Parts: sequence; structure tokens; C-alpha cells
Amino acid sequence: MSLEGRAMRFGEFVWDRNPETLQVTYERNVKRLTLPHVGEALQDIGCQRRTVSGKGSFLGKGAAATFERLAAVFREGASQVLCIPEVAPFRAVFVSLQMLGEARPNAVVYRFLFLEDEEAVEDDGILRPESYLCVEGDTLWHVANRFSTTVDRLRQCNPQIQWPNRLPEGMEVQLP
Repeated sequence: MSLEGRAMRFGEFVWDRNPETLQVTYERNVKRLTLPHVGEALQDIGCQRRTVSGKGSFLGKGAAATFERLAAVFREGASQVLCIPEVAPFRAVFVSLQMLGEARPNAVVYRFLFLEDEEAVEDDGILRPESYLCVEGDTLWHVANRFSTTVDRLRQCNPQIQWPNRLPEGMEVQLP
């Protein structure tokens, strides 16, 4: 992924030099189910949270101090907005920070990992529905995927749902 043209930022920390490598990972949660007398079926449970990982180096006279400022942001542990080139900003949690090798006076090599924070969505002015009216063939997994949430969160909002694999047409599902 190209890092040209825009500085990476997490909260108030701005990289003066973007990391050398950056990887944004999108994954689906798919389960293989064994059905008696039928065989196997795949069940799409929806998207997992994005991960952002990479490796970089701070160079120059203040390299060690810059790494310490980043480590202080990591220790705060707060969900903040992560801005990376060519990707829309999103809230994330700083999950891992490693110093690779020994720090030298003018160079610190590091590795990092961020995890998207779906729980801390800010009000972005987009009007979101409070509920969804099911159509034929809907499952709770389809609804979760459609509204970028999890099955667990939908089940908390809808304790009346007994069977998440088949929702009756016309059923109203409350959204988080």
C-alpha cells in the first residue's frame, strides 16, 4: 500500500515519516457446520474488525524521544481516530507496539498493531435506522453484516429471537 501524500495519524500523534510497511486486513468470519445426514454447510457470520499492522523507523536526533511519545500514546489505551493514507479514518485501539532490536541514538525500529473499534463510533451525521424489517430468507448474520454490527450485539437488543438462522418475514429487528 502506498504511503505517499498523507501522514499517518493516531489521535494527536502524527508520524513525521510514514512507516515503511503497512497492512490493512479485512476478514470474514465463516464457520463450517456439519449437518447430520446432509453433509457440510458454510455459515457467514459477518466481517471481523479490521487490523492495521506495519513496521517503521524513527530517524534523526530525536528518534528515541519520538518512540517514547508513541509509547505514551500506546499506554493511554484509549480508542482514537486512526488516519492512514488511502483509507477513510476510523476509530481504533492501539493493541501492540514493539521496539525491534536495540535503540540507537539516531534510529529506532518498531512494529505496531491497531484493531478497529466498532464500539466507539462517533456521531458522523448519518441517520441510521433504529430497526430493520426482515424479508424472506434473512438470518441474524445477514442483518449483522448489513448494518456493520455483530450477532452478539443484535441478540442483546433482541432477546425475543429464539432461532437466529431463520427470521420470519416481517419480523422487526432492533438495531444497536
